Amino acid sequence: MAHHVDLWMKMAIESCGQVLHLQLGLPGYYVGRYSPDRLYELPLSVIESKSLTKLVLMGGIRVDQEFLTHSIKLYSVRIIKLCNLLFAHEGIIERLISHCPLIEDLTVVDCAVYNPPISGIPQVFAFSLVESLFLHGLHKLKKAYVQGMREVYIDAQNLESLRLNLDPDTSFKLNLYSCTNLRWLCLWSLRNIDIGDKWFLELFSKFPFLESLELYYCSMFQRINISSAQLKVLKLSYCSNMEELNIDARNLLSFAYEGVGDNKPGISFQKSSNQLEVNSLFTGVDFPGLCNLRKFVENIKPQKIWASVSLFIRSSVLTEPEQGAFQVSSIPPTIKRLELQFSPDYEAFYFPFMNYLLSSCCPNSISFSFRSYVHDKAFIQFLYETLMGRKEGKCHCSSSNTKCWWHALKIVKVICTFKIDENADFKTMLDALPTCCADENIGFILEL
Repeated sequence: MAHHVDLWMKMAIESCGQVLHLQLGLPGYYVGRYSPDRLYELPLSVIESKSLTKLVLMGGIRVDQEFLTHSIKLYSVRIIKLCNLLFAHEGIIERLISHCPLIEDLTVVDCAVYNPPISGIPQVFAFSLVESLFLHGLHKLKKAYVQGMREVYIDAQNLESLRLNLDPDTSFKLNLYSCTNLRWLCLWSLRNIDIGDKWFLELFSKFPFLESLELYYCSMFQRINISSAQLKVLKLSYCSNMEELNIDARNLLSFAYEGVGDNKPGISFQKSSNQLEVNSLFTGVDFPGLCNLRKFVENIKPQKIWASVSLFIRSSVLTEPEQGAFQVSSIPPTIKRLELQFSPDYEAFYFPFMNYLLSSCCPNSISFSFRSYVHDKAFIQFLYETLMGRKEGKCHCSSSNTKCWWHALKIVKVICTFKIDENADFKTMLDALPTCCADENIGFILEL
């Protein structure tokens, strides 16, 4: 196998190719499971290529000690991607990158270093993730993605986009003081500190041009205040502890919140753009969680924001609902859109699921996404017939003075993104649904 790869590499380099993409094994597989001898040894000729503009090395590749001293001639490289590689010395990464003066786009993900066995101790292949990355004088660097490091220092005054995926179980050090032109920042697993008002104030002070901020799996204070005149995009995904969020960002165009089950904070927009879109996604939703959806929407302030809210329900853990657990006393808030990324597993849950969901919000449209799930056609048909008034069932208005809003629908228009005759009826659309995961939707536009 290695002999054939050597020949392919030799042909690519001698032909003065501009792009070299070598991927051995599946992305994300851990090199530490194997002896270094089983990994492909990267030839030194790769770093002698003056014609390369893009270098991608992923998985199953070993970079030996000689790369620490061998001459590097990657004068034209603008994009480097190093994922799941095994290095003989962690200094090789920094040396390789620092000898690419034109680099604009850098990715370093979960690279490991091989620690040779100590004499007298049984031979064990010891691996550890490369812990630090120090990058200096990268004047052309505009985009970087780093994962698996404990310490990151980047000196790149033109850096505009940065994604850092940190190890949640270890402390870390981060120095980006020279990156004052940063516009997009994404941080994962920032759990060893609690993020609060002071953290956000310092962040926006260090990066005055920051327009997009995304935080995933971070630990937050219970009450958060965010204030920025430049911020246009804000996303908080599975961030723990937060109960109240106050946002003062008059130029904010997109806000996204993702959570699990009952983790639904109150959200207030002190100042907001007329173009603001609010997207909220929830996973692991049960029947009590569906009840709390209404409270979540009603706790978004001011009320005018409701018209720009889209709710996404990704998955559920539905069990038999309690009788009389949900009482409807008024018409629920009207929102822009409701998207379901799953269907109930059992037909017995169809009506209670729809009943709870539509008693929590009044969407202008309902859609089913096939990106990560193949929906049950029977449930889609059930919902359609219910909205059309063709299904009988014990809904909440049978035991209250408030009539369910969907009984008064005047128009239910079926829409879909997959190719089909524009005059096709609902049954034809249903028969044409994807049979596997696809970037397609089918849905209903509702009008009272």
